[in-house]
Amino acid sequence: MADDADAVTVVREVDDVETLKALSDPLRLAILRTMMSDVRAGHRVKDIARLLDQPPTRLYRHIKVLEAAGLIKVAQTRMVSGIQESQYQVAQFALRLSRDLLAAPGNAGDLADAFAATLNDFRDRLVRDIISGRFQPEPEAGAKPDPLGPMVVALDRRLTPERATEFRSRLAALMEEFNRPDDEEKAVVPVEFLMMFWAPKDPAEEPAAP
Repeated sequence: MADDADAVTVVREVDDVETLKALSDPLRLAILRTMMSDVRAGHRVKDIARLLDQPPTRLYRHIKVLEAAGLIKVAQTRMVSGIQESQYQVAQFALRLSRDLLAAPGNAGDLADAFAATLNDFRDRLVRDIISGRFQPEPEAGAKPDPLGPMVVALDRRLTPERATEFRSRLAALMEEFNRPDDEEKAVVPVEFLMMFWAPKDPAEEPAAP
């Protein structure tokens, strides 16, 4: 049995708490990220386990959680030595949290868990690449710049409301461009990319509790 392997949503907007909870585990994020490295391929659990250096038995429960949330789907099944083997495929190229989900006060704990899992997963990959020598530093002054050299920026500053709004809009447009499907045969450069932007509210501006 096979689903339409080409029916992959470009960007899925996450607007429910159950999907958010499915994204609140570093191992599930690692599974999803591994599968998203080739969004049109069918991935067997044992192959994902090998890439993540995990026993397959540890992944099955997490696979089912991702499938129940609609983040992955069964692309194909076949019988292998009398046992049904499933191949899974991601259901989207990228994820985006809905404004309503972010704004609801009751979701604060689940949002914190999801963001913590994302940051932990990204941190682990960054540390892995630094230790293994895959993270190349910027060239010395006067040397030819590496067009694919790393960019690590952490900013904390104040902007005018107009400039902050414009900057966020430009970042959103950049993400839309980044998430656009690429030529699969020419897409050979692995890119690790994490972007976060938020403007913390001043507690003094919060409405008083009734």
